[in-house]
Amino acid sequence: MIEPGLKPVRYGEYPLPNSNGTRGSIDILARDRHGMWVVIELKRSKAASRQALHEVMKYAELLCSEKHLPADRIRTIVVSTEWSELLVPTSSAARDWSYDLRGYHLRLDEEGAIVGAERVEFLEASFEHWVSPIHMLFFFDSADQRDQMWDHIVWWASQFDAPDLVAADFDRVARKEIIPRPFGLYLAVGVVDPAQASDDLLVGYDGPEPFAEEYPAEYLLLCKICNGTAGADHDLEGAVPGLLRNIAADSSWKIQGYRVSGAFQAMEDLSDTDLFLALSGDAHGDSQIIFTGSANPQMATRWKGFLRQTENSLAGNETWEILVRGWLNDAAARVGDGDVWLHVYNPCDLLEALVFAWPDKVGKYLPNLAAGTHPKAGDGTFARGTLCWTRQTPWNFADAVRLVYQDPQYWSATRYGGITWQHDLDLLDLLGLEYVLLDQIGVTPHEASVDNEHRIWTVQNSSAVVHSSRTHPSEYSETFRRLAQDRHIISIMQYLKHNSEYVDIVVQEYREFVSILDPERL
Repeated sequence: MIEPGLKPVRYGEYPLPNSNGTRGSIDILARDRHGMWVVIELKRSKAASRQALHEVMKYAELLCSEKHLPADRIRTIVVSTEWSELLVPTSSAARDWSYDLRGYHLRLDEEGAIVGAERVEFLEASFEHWVSPIHMLFFFDSADQRDQMWDHIVWWASQFDAPDLVAADFDRVARKEIIPRPFGLYLAVGVVDPAQASDDLLVGYDGPEPFAEEYPAEYLLLCKICNGTAGADHDLEGAVPGLLRNIAADSSWKIQGYRVSGAFQAMEDLSDTDLFLALSGDAHGDSQIIFTGSANPQMATRWKGFLRQTENSLAGNETWEILVRGWLNDAAARVGDGDVWLHVYNPCDLLEALVFAWPDKVGKYLPNLAAGTHPKAGDGTFARGTLCWTRQTPWNFADAVRLVYQDPQYWSATRYGGITWQHDLDLLDLLGLEYVLLDQIGVTPHEASVDNEHRIWTVQNSSAVVHSSRTHPSEYSETFRRLAQDRHIISIMQYLKHNSEYVDIVVQEYREFVSILDPERL
């Protein structure tokens, strides 16, 4: 009745031993037509059905250990007359559990006799609502115009069954006279649920805009919104994650509040901080600049998300992306049921840091990475990533900048187009600067010692390779010699100070240009 080919191993319940501290009897232990062992749990009431999932999981594990069976040879089936309490937890278990899990609903006649069984369709995983990196800026003459536009935007999004939006109001608060429309709306499109969205958003999109390839439905929705709200009473500008953080840091503008629609409206516990992190892209690493997070590798779902967010934050920096992926895999194996934390600052624009922060504050805006592990027992690990100077180069700083960017106007155009990171890689190569990842085992940063195990991570054939001072001392020494000059690694700050004369020349030239376009920023 349940499945053709199932045959009981024995008639009656199948008892299991007590060597693991628990025991019980499988209602039916069967073999299927492929020879797999099938644990079948039977329930006939709502109260009893609540126990079904616990018992079928227990019996599968006991059967595996007591009978020395491989996990891929065991299946599980829950059969019940009542599924109101079972459907949600069993659906979740079926998605994540290593054993195949199925459910059947027993149909009874008026006398209580079984007359049939129907396969239960488990629930799909709930759709994760979060902010995509598809963003846009709107500018208005008045706050009333902004309010009206928000209503139009929400209406248009609902027409395509993709109502999830997040926005921030921001106003010009200094030198308003130089801004034609001082009331801004920063709009971000929520990730589109393909099961709910209009077919008009699911036809694909192949435009060159940032993130459009990864988020075609979301970009199409933004296009529909912009076309549907087109008019002469506002201005539009493209935006990418990270721009809102720049607005927040600019004293000429002030964020006044946030707006949400669709699924985000139901998330009553979202604070302004949550919404800012979502819009800036930092919450998921979408800003490709800043990400701070932590996770336990044994919490599989969170660890998977943590790895994805880390990879997002390192986009445009292939060296760090490879090295950090290798380091995180190593950390997961070392830390066990402990914690791994990571902070990334990956601006991919050395010249921007110098133009706006040289010389006193530039250290805060140079690329840096810090990571560590906190195991429940044993040694922890601390890692740091930085730019360092690895070799002599025939290019002085000023000549290298001119070769890559030509002039300040061209650099400004690359920033506006979101492609500065490509030129930044060329500049670093000309200057002999390289992204590196170093770590120490068994210490905190304040307990460093030559006696501790030190490691250098390098990229070889697109894979991360680690060189340890303890397990591979000769390889470690050779790698250290390649990276180091005069027996120590020269940091980016040391390099810049050593070349300060040329850096001053470039900074002065570029600041004169920026002072015309963005005087408040300087």
